[in-house]
Amino acid sequence: MKICYLLQGRDDFEKTLQLADALGKEDYVVLGINDNSWRDEATFAFARNPNVRVSTTTNFASLGDLSSVRSWLYQMKEAVDNFEFDYCVNITEFTIPVLPRQEMLDKLEPHLPNNLFTITGDSNDPTIKATVERYYTGTNAMQFAASEGYRKRHFFLSKIWGAVGVKRKLDFTVYVGDPWYCLNYETAKIFGEQFAFASKHFLLAWFPETYVVQTMWNQFAFQQPRIDLCVVDQIMFKTIDSTIERVDYAQLLSTYQPLYKPPYEFIAEEIIEERKTLVDQLIERMKKK
Repeated sequence: MKICYLLQGRDDFEKTLQLADALGKEDYVVLGINDNSWRDEATFAFARNPNVRVSTTTNFASLGDLSSVRSWLYQMKEAVDNFEFDYCVNITEFTIPVLPRQEMLDKLEPHLPNNLFTITGDSNDPTIKATVERYYTGTNAMQFAASEGYRKRHFFLSKIWGAVGVKRKLDFTVYVGDPWYCLNYETAKIFGEQFAFASKHFLLAWFPETYVVQTMWNQFAFQQPRIDLCVVDQIMFKTIDSTIERVDYAQLLSTYQPLYKPPYEFIAEEIIEERKTLVDQLIERMKKK
């Protein structure tokens, strides 16, 4: 079994490159990264790795607006155009595998060829319908992902727009669920061909990563089998704290992929800091004597 990871590096680009390196040892990676200089670094680093493709189609992906979904859909198309795989899985640098690779494959194997993603509700629910129909003019700003206060202000503003009749006119049901999915090759191919659907209907949407894929499946790929299961937390991935030290991050990647060897410069700072701590402790003991 081969997996293609649709990896978005949003905030910590050094960790992103290490994750892509580990994942690309035996599987495929389509890598999107939110920084031009680090994207150049990634292109250089993986120039001779046929398993890793650095995406240049989209330059930015952020939590809560359409950019993340649109990037994953573009990455899906690039994956189909460049690799043969059984499943594609969407992740970020802080949503990483926590089991050895073979154990992960053993957990996935019984589900193939089912698509794995959740549907927890739909726009027949008045609350969901109201959220989906409104326009959120602040979602395309960088502050949206970083500032809760900013989101609250624009959530309130969206209600005003809705009250005066500025709403989406959708003639189909919108399905919602978790933002993580594991799609078979055929479904990824269909979604890659239909990626314009997201832009057409869900610009300035509120956290569309929780419903675009679910809705596209119902629109274009309902004949593809599906299991109501989220790969994050339920099967093989965990969302980890963004403050994780690089040595601990490297250990997780080594557990997943024994072929991965973290470069010294990636963990050197933590090693040196630990040594300083030990020296400081020794000095403190000597002072007490």
